[in-house]
Amino acid sequence: MTCSNAEFAGSPIYICLAQQRWTHVHSFDQRFNERSGSSLSRMSTPLLRRFQCGRVAACRVLRRLSCPTVAPARPTPMFTPSIISSNMATGTIEVSKQRFEELLESEVVHFARALRPHPMTLQQILHLQDAKSLREFLLEELPIRYARRVQLIESLSRWSDFPHMRVIRSLYFDAFRKLRAVPPEEEERFRSMLQDIKRRNANMLFHVMRGVRTMRAKHALSEEQVNRFLDEFLTARIGTDILSSQYLAITKPDSPTSVVTPDCDPVDVVRTAAGDAATLCRHHYGWSPPIDIVDVGQVRFPFIKQYLNYIMFELIKNSLRAVVERYGSREAAEAYPIRVVVCGDDDTIVLRVSDCGGGIPLDDMDQVWSYLYTTAKPACEDVSSASDSDDDDNDSDDDRGIAPLAGFGCGLPLSRNYACYVGGWLELHSIPEYGTDTYLYLNRAGNVEEAMPIDIDAHLPIRGAFPRAA
Repeated sequence: MTCSNAEFAGSPIYICLAQQRWTHVHSFDQRFNERSGSSLSRMSTPLLRRFQCGRVAACRVLRRLSCPTVAPARPTPMFTPSIISSNMATGTIEVSKQRFEELLESEVVHFARALRPHPMTLQQILHLQDAKSLREFLLEELPIRYARRVQLIESLSRWSDFPHMRVIRSLYFDAFRKLRAVPPEEEERFRSMLQDIKRRNANMLFHVMRGVRTMRAKHALSEEQVNRFLDEFLTARIGTDILSSQYLAITKPDSPTSVVTPDCDPVDVVRTAAGDAATLCRHHYGWSPPIDIVDVGQVRFPFIKQYLNYIMFELIKNSLRAVVERYGSREAAEAYPIRVVVCGDDDTIVLRVSDCGGGIPLDDMDQVWSYLYTTAKPACEDVSSASDSDDDDNDSDDDRGIAPLAGFGCGLPLSRNYACYVGGWLELHSIPEYGTDTYLYLNRAGNVEEAMPIDIDAHLPIRGAFPRAA
């Protein structure tokens, strides 16, 4: 359904039954199979079924709402719609803004519970080059993924008691609302909307880390619940970010034709990440230990440079800090450079980061993958000291200035999420009182489907009542 008032300002709101898009999905499926040679037949079948069924259900809703004299089988006073007028000839009903919000809430539940996202591979994303087909696909796919994100937040006990969690829920619900209101033929409006969603969600990591730390401090979540939630939440963000970025890339003049680099040079990415990490280290400590990069075999593979850069930046940054704090001076650290080795075979790319920074105590090894573990003062404490008094609509920019060298507690687990998302993995081995070796393994062919949690533990709302922020 769409709304004729794009800004949703004032009341009443006009709700229209939008033309179902199953033909577009079928067209996308057919063109994609012809281009990539891979099968996405599972994509079209459920979409066809659900929208054919959805059309019948929508007609039933129209008939019931436009005939208030017919009593429903069971009274549902909380759902009594405030109908102002209806026009069966045009398929349009005029309802109140409150009713419109309730319908959107019910749609979020349906999309999150009854529909399933479609896992993609990097190779498939690389071949999504037709803007029209991709736009039609995203108008079906992104609402499902955002609805599941909303439900994931609502699965947390007492989530609505915490301002940052209400902000996150509001941002994703707003993204869902906007996507459901965009007709597939409005290319410029869709592109601008994607840009706006990415801009508003740019600081999501800060919000979610503050939110869960506050919930943990108030004993609303256990550490295990925090780690499980953040793993699912942050992994889900990767997929929507990649798909949105792919569309923006192929529709921007004089830009790369894909967010995926088909022949990514990992050594080049490592050099960039090492330079950035060394600059940050010099900013905080006044000097930086040496970094040696060894290229074995000059491997290339399809990957997203932004994510590889993030992983390598985090690993090298951790090693630099360990060496600096262990040896204390440039002269003492000269004999102990950080060493990065890049190699691979036909199936796997391997990157190893080694340092002599003293290692990690073996008793702490199980904690290094926790989002709540950090050996430094949590960096988000300074910027979230007023979190309990934040306004619900606060989505201001919080990542201004120079980044801290450590303290967010999410560098290693988030790096592992990026690796696992595309079929790789991250391992960390510590030699106490000597140093640490970190191994990053990545799929070279780019043919592994994205990691995607399927089940959501959020409770279904009782009839006529939807969860809302306080």
